[in-house]
Amino acid sequence: MAAILPASWSRAAPFICDSCLSRSLRALQPTAPRFLTTASSQRLSSLQRPTQFHRKASSTAIPIIRSRPFEALALRRQNSSTRLLPRSASSGIAPLPSCRLISLSGPDTAKFLQGLVTNNVDPHRRAPFYSAFLDARGRVLWDAFIWVDLELMEKEGNWACYIEVDAEEVEALVKHLRRHKLRSKVNIAVVGESEMGVWAGWGVSPEQLQSERLVASLVDPRGRNFGVRCLFKGNEAPENPPVPVVDALQYRLRRYLFGIPEGPQEIQRESALPMECNIDLSQGIDFRKGCYVGQELTIRTKHTGVVRKRILPVQLYHTTPPPDYDHRDPNTLPNFDPNWGDDLPESGADIKQLDEEGSIRKGRAAGKFITGIGNVGLALCRLEMMTSMRISAEGGSWKPGVEFGIQKGADGEVIRVKAIVPQWFRERERDMWDKNRTRV
Repeated sequence: MAAILPASWSRAAPFICDSCLSRSLRALQPTAPRFLTTASSQRLSSLQRPTQFHRKASSTAIPIIRSRPFEALALRRQNSSTRLLPRSASSGIAPLPSCRLISLSGPDTAKFLQGLVTNNVDPHRRAPFYSAFLDARGRVLWDAFIWVDLELMEKEGNWACYIEVDAEEVEALVKHLRRHKLRSKVNIAVVGESEMGVWAGWGVSPEQLQSERLVASLVDPRGRNFGVRCLFKGNEAPENPPVPVVDALQYRLRRYLFGIPEGPQEIQRESALPMECNIDLSQGIDFRKGCYVGQELTIRTKHTGVVRKRILPVQLYHTTPPPDYDHRDPNTLPNFDPNWGDDLPESGADIKQLDEEGSIRKGRAAGKFITGIGNVGLALCRLEMMTSMRISAEGGSWKPGVEFGIQKGADGEVIRVKAIVPQWFRERERDMWDKNRTRV
């Protein structure tokens, strides 16, 4: 019930009537489900205090006020622990507006691209593939999918392709390509957003997505049973898809559950190493190919046989640790909680070992948090500290029952972190890097 304003009330009322309050709160509600990111949540900077009551109120009526100011109620609503997080969809197909395409064509396209990417560009290759561009130091510039343009190949007789890259990096990649073009006979053009679009699907096979507008499709090589990737003309959903059309948030959540980084926000440009981002385990590097930009460090790392840090899926929790996952279970994934209400740690926050009292230990960080949604996310983890994997003869410091966490702020709350190692990850890492190493 609203209270009656006393007759002695003399100052301007900083309150709002019931009707206006309801309309204002409806306007504050987001049109899409809210989710947590590494960026700090934006607070309501300043809400204008209403100075007049509703126009339709009777001139003889006594003004009605609420027991709580509008500003306080709005802020409490925004920072409530009941966040609207998406529930993980078991199947679906999602548009990826964050991805754009660059067209390469011309007689020298295959030779030109061969010297720039980590995977082998065979002019006789017809299937799309995953790869990456490196700088001269062997650091990742962009992760990318290379889509062979079969239609243009049949028309012109030369190998041609589309390069799929993060939309924010299109201009930088085009500049990079033109810098290396020199006298190569290559045509470089950005594909319009309305001409062709990238889609991701899971719980569905490429054959089930056949359509007149389908340009190409492939089983995503970055994780076992992760899903499929498609190009559609017109950037519209296929007619009568066999699975529901969902938004890109569902795709991002699925990536985090599988531990798959993508784009410059998760694979830091000019800083990340390709093996630390699992590009090698994603069939994105051909260690047998000839010279390309950044090859020296990549091949040297391969010959040493040791990659101590990798991006893994992680699960956040407070006091009760999640169960120990059986790494032999092919369905091992983090347990996503859509009711998780806490803000995420900042991107780049150190993950450190906890003592018996649950406080952060001093010393070397065991990893760095990257990003997440709710209680799941990605982190760059030292394998022999945060997991039972052994990648060197001497082994690491990991012990059963040891917990790790992130401290929010100088004297803030400690959020615990558990790294998850999927079965397919262990198998691929063992097949590619095992040199008679002893493992747990």
